[in-house]
Amino acid sequence: MEKSKLKKIENFASLKMFIIVIILTFLTFNFLDTFIFEFTRSFPGLIFSFFKNIIDPMSDILDPMNIIILCILVIIFNARLNFLLKNDNKKKSLIRKTGLNQKDIVDSFDYYATICKHFVWSLALAGIFCNIFKYIIGVSRPKYFFLEGYDRLNFFNLEHKVSSFPSGHTQAAFTLAILLLIYINKYNLLILVCAFLMGISRIFMSMHFPSDIIFGAYLGAIIPIILYNNFFREKLRKYDVNKIASFYQFLRLFYWRLFI
Repeated sequence: MEKSKLKKIENFASLKMFIIVIILTFLTFNFLDTFIFEFTRSFPGLIFSFFKNIIDPMSDILDPMNIIILCILVIIFNARLNFLLKNDNKKKSLIRKTGLNQKDIVDSFDYYATICKHFVWSLALAGIFCNIFKYIIGVSRPKYFFLEGYDRLNFFNLEHKVSSFPSGHTQAAFTLAILLLIYINKYNLLILVCAFLMGISRIFMSMHFPSDIIFGAYLGAIIPIILYNNFFREKLRKYDVNKIASFYQFLRLFYWRLFI
């Protein structure tokens, strides 16, 4: 990853950003949440339709569990790769189909499996922390606050479906976005725009207040950054990226690994 880009991403996990997010969340929660939510009700139906029919389905496709399952498959197949390569016929077939030598196959699979571990731990831990916050803080979703008379705050609320803060969808969107930004050197703006739209869609879907989105985005962003800085950066440095298969080559490698 470019150093300048990494530096910008790391700013999300700085103390300064933490203070800014806490203040912004506090002010939005106390003074702007209900106003902004009710204001969005006056928007044209076309906007609601856009979020319901286009953005919300994206959240289902990019559900963290789907990503985790795919990553675990890569990790499992990597763990079994050396066993496969002991079979000379299968090894020769894999080398012939992919155009990679044995060392490059092993290093590439191990490299992408390490990245997959980063994805799994980030998505899982961010989701766990998000749900812990939901339980402890117990902010009522707009539906329950406006229509069913729930208090805005109900600490240690066991009714999980009621709890709104922080937004789980937004947390997941920004966790995935930051992971992609760390490992992909293009489409940066598109990735961030998609995460932002998936976040604010939760307001238009009547599921969250703006403060839920702000803190959900922050929580989702810092977990993969902290894990990368403290665990995965050093693990990935041992690989010569010039000899690692490109993502497209790895997809071919993974495909043939499945069927050989």
